[in-house]
Amino acid sequence: MGDKMALRKRKADRFWHAYFVKWERDGSTLRKKQVEVCLYTHDRDIARKLESDLMRKARADSLEAKAGAKIDALLNGGTVSVQRSTGQKRRLKLADALERAGRYREIGETAKKLWRRFERESGFTYLDEITPEAAFAYLEKVAPKGGKNFNNIRSALNGIMLLLLIDAGLDSSPFERIRSQRVSSLSQRPITKDEYFRILAAAPEPWNSAVKIAWYTGMREKDVFTLKWSEIHGDVIRRLPAKTARFRREVLIPIHPALAAVLDALPHKGERVLGAWPYKPNYVGFATAFSRILESAGIQRETPEGRVNFNSLRNSFITRCDEAGIPRHAIRGIVGHVSDEITDLYSHDETSARLIQSLPE
Repeated sequence: MGDKMALRKRKADRFWHAYFVKWERDGSTLRKKQVEVCLYTHDRDIARKLESDLMRKARADSLEAKAGAKIDALLNGGTVSVQRSTGQKRRLKLADALERAGRYREIGETAKKLWRRFERESGFTYLDEITPEAAFAYLEKVAPKGGKNFNNIRSALNGIMLLLLIDAGLDSSPFERIRSQRVSSLSQRPITKDEYFRILAAAPEPWNSAVKIAWYTGMREKDVFTLKWSEIHGDVIRRLPAKTARFRREVLIPIHPALAAVLDALPHKGERVLGAWPYKPNYVGFATAFSRILESAGIQRETPEGRVNFNSLRNSFITRCDEAGIPRHAIRGIVGHVSDEITDLYSHDETSARLIQSLPE
């Protein structure tokens, strides 16, 4: 085979290791061999170059072995015999998958929850029991409406499976062959100032305070509801956004005077700022509750201009910052956008960021 390879850093020695399979021959018999090679480097770029060299050599060795076995079989009037495994078949339980995958890469909390649900509801014990057909059937069951939810679950489960191919003795992930579904092109739009006041008039607590916090900080729903008193330092908020916590990049959000008044009026109950009210992350009931508030406020969730949800308040915040002339790098540092393209442009320019404290109420 020689074309399946994984590159991982082992915690034991902190060196990068290459894992791959290749074919070896004994006369006209082909045997599949699993190989692990320590690359003796801590540098990822060097490891990738070494991995590429190993890949080319493994492919060449496999082709030579297959050609040699075929020639030997023809000379002796026989056929090529294939032995796909030597020794006992390697198997990995779904229940052990997260612990094993965590050795290679940090797994996000959302991905962990999706995997645990898959473990509970799929009916499988071992990873090698999962077929592409069964994987697709599971996705259709948990995301019957398809779209973005279907794609997100598929991506999370596939990402974990790809980390475990060698450990589970698999050649590919059953989720890898499942195509992403088409997502509606309707984008999320900002909430207008008029809509903001209508939402406040219709929203009971904790939504009323949550909407105000999001309006003045650009934080996502989960960050608003899990914000802790200990993350408020004078007139700034310092925290790791839940969605991008794995990047360990703290955001600094100056507190607008109007928001300071909101925070001062909130009851102190527990460590959460909105601790007087219960909150279950990712609970569908919260999205439903906010949809009802939009309905009460006479705001359509989907219009030709775009979709409206709680995170539209984040769009509104960014739009107002843009209109106020706050530098883009400062806005990115406040809202915590992270991507390969703009990570290097991030800044904790506190002077520029504090311009949000002068935004109109």
